[in-house]
Amino acid sequence: MTSTRSARALLTAVLSNHRARLLHLIAWAGLLLIPAPAAAQQAESGSVVARVADAVCGKQLVILGELPSHGEALAFEAKAKIVQRLVEQCGYNALLFEAPIYDFLGFEEAVERRRADASQLDRAIGRFWWTRELTEWRQWLFDRAMAGGLALGGLDDQVSVTSDHARATLPGLVAGSSPQHVAAECEEAVVRHLYWRYNSSTPFDEPERIRLQRCVRGAADSLAVGAESRRGTPQQTMLRNLASYVERQRGAPAPLDRDEAMYRNALWYIERMSTGSKVIIWTATVHASRRQGGLPQQPLGAFLATQWGQRLAVIGFTAFAGWSSMAGQPRKPLPEAPPGSLEARATTGSAPWVFLNASDLRRIGHATSRLLGSFTEADWSSCFDGVVVIREERAPLFDPWK
Repeated sequence: MTSTRSARALLTAVLSNHRARLLHLIAWAGLLLIPAPAAAQQAESGSVVARVADAVCGKQLVILGELPSHGEALAFEAKAKIVQRLVEQCGYNALLFEAPIYDFLGFEEAVERRRADASQLDRAIGRFWWTRELTEWRQWLFDRAMAGGLALGGLDDQVSVTSDHARATLPGLVAGSSPQHVAAECEEAVVRHLYWRYNSSTPFDEPERIRLQRCVRGAADSLAVGAESRRGTPQQTMLRNLASYVERQRGAPAPLDRDEAMYRNALWYIERMSTGSKVIIWTATVHASRRQGGLPQQPLGAFLATQWGQRLAVIGFTAFAGWSSMAGQPRKPLPEAPPGSLEARATTGSAPWVFLNASDLRRIGHATSRLLGSFTEADWSSCFDGVVVIREERAPLFDPWK
């Protein structure tokens, strides 16, 4: 009996040892499925997301920039995670994109009527951010909007290739707000422009630009007369934006600059929100900057800074090197930042992600950076409240055209 018990104990020990070794091998196999650099990079990005969100959580207005090439996947992913964290943990209830305002107003109306769908939001957001890296996040945006917990909007007065609501609505809106004897002519002019139906017999020349400007500005001014609210209705807002857009295209005297148009649209959205609303703006760093500096026009962030002051936080994104792709175009290299640049000084260690807070930026002082596109020297602490530096960017993968 003793011999039998000893044999059983030995067998149990052997099986236990084999099971432990098997579990150990499985654990190692699982680790091998995720390359060490990728796992480290995920950990670094998560830390940066948390640090940025914590730094701006108490602000009323946050601007999240990106390189003006609008084509860096890692920045997109980080910004999306920051937005989600700010909404879910910090009480932010609005997100405004550097995208045409028209289709966001159409989406807003569809949400109110419970007729919106996710593809409608995708087209409003536009091709810059129509990437696979953001597919699940865009669905999250749609779900939050439909649940009533997140307002979404666009700031731009331009019309894009995905602006379906603009093309469906604006021609009739211009015609309906024009004198009867020119209504048909004006509708045709707007249709030609929104669908870009110009040819040798009807070119987009100065007479055509004048006709388009006269029609759109006349309709905008006509619809604005007798407005019950100084904020304006969505229809009035669409016409006002189309008017500033075509006037800038024509080169009319003192046209409204694009950044100022986005600023006015931001105010329009914020004035419609409940008191205490917290707003995120998703744009490029060239529009996000707190000061004009060497920029040709005052940026959106500088307009907002004059009103919100320290209630505003501006976060820039840049990269030391890597790849970029805008709206599905062939990817292009981001040349390595030169020695002494903000990007080079931030990435002297091994970390693939670095968050420079306001103190870090002041400590660095004047430095060259590609934050605004081309390498420029500035004291970036006067432009941004924080900057995320990514060592090696990668080009995003774009979803098929819908």
